[in-house]
Amino acid sequence: MIYGIGVDVLETSRIAKTIERFGSRFVERLLMPEEQAQLARTRRPERFVAMRFAAKEAIVKAMGTGFAHGIWIRDVGVVQNSWGKPEVVYSPRGEEMRRRLGIGEGHITLTDESGLVVAVAVLMKAEPEDDERARGRSAGAARRRGR
Repeated sequence: MIYGIGVDVLETSRIAKTIERFGSRFVERLLMPEEQAQLARTRRPERFVAMRFAAKEAIVKAMGTGFAHGIWIRDVGVVQNSWGKPEVVYSPRGEEMRRRLGIGEGHITLTDESGLVVAVAVLMKAEPEDDERARGRSAGAARRRGR
């Protein structure tokens, strides 16, 4: 069952101007370490950052929290799996909030066209087995990050 759906649309030029103005400080405050690692490998950094910004907005809209109520911009994110599919990820604080809200799996799709980026997030309600799987995933991700 669906917990929430979130959508965000963003002009890539807004992100380009912000990066130009604030540089790496903006990127470091916005992106989780896993996202920063993927950014380092991309050929289109402004597009990558714009897509992540829109994705984060869509995820917190689907959560129903926005960037408030204990959720910060680096508490949610999107990383591509080995096939290039975007996957929703959480920081330890974001993971705690996800569980507290009863959110299970998260799905995200990203697209861009004519200078616009669109992100759509669908978060599912947690089922007992979802919570166990997600705990294993977040622990594995933390081990890969060296925590």
